[in-house]
Amino acid sequence: MPTDEEFRTYNEGVISEFRANRGRVSEPPFPILLLTTTGARTGRRSTVPLGFAVDDRGRVFVVGSKAGAPRHPAWFHNLRANPAVTVELGSGTHEAQAVVTTGEERDRLYGLVSDGTSAYERNTDRVFPVIVLDGVPAPG
Repeated sequence: MPTDEEFRTYNEGVISEFRANRGRVSEPPFPILLLTTTGARTGRRSTVPLGFAVDDRGRVFVVGSKAGAPRHPAWFHNLRANPAVTVELGSGTHEAQAVVTTGEERDRLYGLVSDGTSAYERNTDRVFPVIVLDGVPAPG
């Protein structure tokens, strides 16, 4: 499991590459977006790169896996306190509302990205939150 500092260093490199290349990165090997949240305690804005998916209704969503860490990622705690977020996707920037899904809706969306047997899931008993980014158009 990477340390918080290792996550931070990796994320900084991905963010720089994303912005320099209009949303394209060499790592990770899947499409990502940049999510900017406002700190629940500090009020400071912070940005993280996240993999995303699009459901059958064209909604962009993310999963708070944090590589299977035992606790939810800091960005998740931030958006629960302040759901107004900024999302960079490709070369566009969008103001959005983060909507934490629950119950059957959460399970349905999660099932679009995982069959429940990933290494991340084997690392923890935590249920990964699924967040719809309302206001972000699906990429073309």
